[in-house]
Amino acid sequence: MSAETPEAAAGLAAALRADVIRRWNLAGRPAPDDLAATSGRAEALFRDFLDGRQGLNPHLQWLAMNDALPAPGEHDQKFKAAVWRWVREVSGPPTQPSLRPMRAKPSTKPATPLQGPDPLVQARRVNSAQQFNHQLRRLMIQTGTSFTDIGRRSDSLPRSTAHHLVNHERLPAREEQVRAFVQACGVGDAAQDEWVAAWQEARVRLTGAAPQAVRTRRRRRDRVLFTVTITTPRRGRACTVTAARASRAALVTMLFLITALWPLAAARFG
Repeated sequence: MSAETPEAAAGLAAALRADVIRRWNLAGRPAPDDLAATSGRAEALFRDFLDGRQGLNPHLQWLAMNDALPAPGEHDQKFKAAVWRWVREVSGPPTQPSLRPMRAKPSTKPATPLQGPDPLVQARRVNSAQQFNHQLRRLMIQTGTSFTDIGRRSDSLPRSTAHHLVNHERLPAREEQVRAFVQACGVGDAAQDEWVAAWQEARVRLTGAAPQAVRTRRRRRDRVLFTVTITTPRRGRACTVTAARASRAALVTMLFLITALWPLAAARFG
């Protein structure tokens, strides 16, 4: 295939990306850290590729993916030849093509809402389940968290489930999954509640599900309703009872028991 025009070069780039994506799907969609361990390449290359951020040197990502997901010999040779053909057509003959930065072209596309810096803000504006899951992946990248980290830090969210969440075509099924995911990324309690609220909003808006109350993680201090002190007549023994956030029935029962046991306490210690 010849890349003699910008359109042809773009088509070749799309074909190269589609080729390694196909191999990635056939391999079971391994995580960036697994791809890095297999190939010996930098994990950032795989993170950027799977997140759709090609940068100035997308051919480095294609070659890294090709190393991590090797193809049969003849296909491997054709793939590498196509990569370097694309490099020559886009940037001219480089002396060290794997190291020479390519010329950046200013983007003519208007910024989309999903290009904002804060994944949580964008999670409240999504128009599809894939976009919400993409913001979870962006949170991982911004916090430097890997799927291995999530599996190690969370007792309820295995690494494989976390990988499935960000690559699935549906929203996370349960609130606990969203909370465990963002908590493993280092998000505090208050922001966890906001992430769960964003998930609820997307769930209602995109699927028509009934809204549910978000169970917050904020702790409330016990409120003391009353304190009862019983002192026996002679020996001055005291017993203090404190009721905190008790129901009316429990309070009535407690007062009844105190009244009933008072004569016995007086006789015992009298």
